[in-house]
Amino acid sequence: MKHTIIIHNNWENISNLIGGIKKNEADIFISHKLQDTDLFKSAELIIIDSSYTLKSKDVEFIQNKKIETIFINNPNQNIGQNLTVSELILFFNSETIKHRSQESNNSANIFRDFESFKLSITQEVRRAKRYNYPFVVVMFRLTDAKYHQKIIDYFASKIREFDSLWIYDNNHFSMILPHTGWNGAEILTSRLTNFITREIGIHIEALKNIIISFKRIEQDKDFIERVESALHGEYYIVNKSVGFNVWKDELFSEFLEATTIRIFNRYKGLLISHDSDIIFHDDKLQINNIRKIQLSIINSEKATYFHSKSLNKTIRAGVQTIDLDTSSVTLSNFEIINSDFIKNTNVKLIIEEDLKIVVSNNSHKFIAKIIEISLDEITIEVENNPCFQVSYEFDLDFSVNDSYHIKTNSRIISIEEGADISYVEFKILTSINDNMKISDFMSQKQIQFIKELR
Repeated sequence: MKHTIIIHNNWENISNLIGGIKKNEADIFISHKLQDTDLFKSAELIIIDSSYTLKSKDVEFIQNKKIETIFINNPNQNIGQNLTVSELILFFNSETIKHRSQESNNSANIFRDFESFKLSITQEVRRAKRYNYPFVVVMFRLTDAKYHQKIIDYFASKIREFDSLWIYDNNHFSMILPHTGWNGAEILTSRLTNFITREIGIHIEALKNIIISFKRIEQDKDFIERVESALHGEYYIVNKSVGFNVWKDELFSEFLEATTIRIFNRYKGLLISHDSDIIFHDDKLQINNIRKIQLSIINSEKATYFHSKSLNKTIRAGVQTIDLDTSSVTLSNFEIINSDFIKNTNVKLIIEEDLKIVVSNNSHKFIAKIIEISLDEITIEVENNPCFQVSYEFDLDFSVNDSYHIKTNSRIISIEEGADISYVEFKILTSINDNMKISDFMSQKQIQFIKELR
């Protein structure tokens, strides 16, 4: 017969409820400890309230017997009459809130002993595997322990009801975040930490963190070992760009199974993007089935770009090896870049031929060379001259395709000076007619580039 066992040390809270359970639903047994008996071995469900302190042998018993166990959360339900099993569970959840409110003014699920933490992690890992959702643990190190309780109270008030806090000591605590990926944890951590540093007045370097993301292929004990080993490892400043070693596991685990993604490259200002297959195999990230036109660019640029969903970041990847016969590359030297690279299609077209332009104002006149052009911006190469300053206005006079003559006002928006020459970028104000001329010129150039690549 199916039966449920409730482990709870507060007898007064449950003594009046047993009679209200529907007799034909299930058998309920109340115990003040876990026991290695037939009754426990044959249980369908074990409910453990926070009033019970788990021991190492308890965790081993639950794991070895593979019994479905609920470590009570906090749905915040009211007590009712004639309780069903589900309603009884909800009641104990609400009792958990009362129990924990004695040490904190919120209803967060807070662990202060490592065994309870490990059990919660174990169960969450198994659920994440079963239902295929992301799961992370964010670990924090606080350098000034006097702010410990204020920070814990604030974090506990902001996390979701199915999240948890594990407090290791006055300098270390962690957030357990089911249904959350690496990027979501990064955003949440940034928001909470920015508020703490602003309201409490501590420096942002006083509260560092590290995000540990669960991989679907790893066992629960392996994930727990990673969490334990990270406890006294290296932590990082929130909002500060971190190196590849911090997020590589998250990136690689996203592609443990072959996945179709879109890869991006720029060629002379032209955005080239096609779908390809990516997989992490033999400790290498590989892209296969690359279109010939894009493979040519990758071979020339020795890099390609793609978007990681788990990180929610745009990644630049260098090429370690390339096989032109099988249309595949092995990637290396990863870095996070600005996502505008793959979003903005209105980029400047690189001009390789000698296309002259006249740059003038009331006092000066220069002959320069066009380096890049877009519908509303143009970059020229010109000898260094102090009359070029950001925000200064000039008239530009040039022709494209020997027939499209364009004369327009412009304003300098940036200057990059070298030893002898400068690259000056102008914002141009073209008419609709001139804009169409430039657009037509760019289109012809891009078609020419595609023919070259093919």
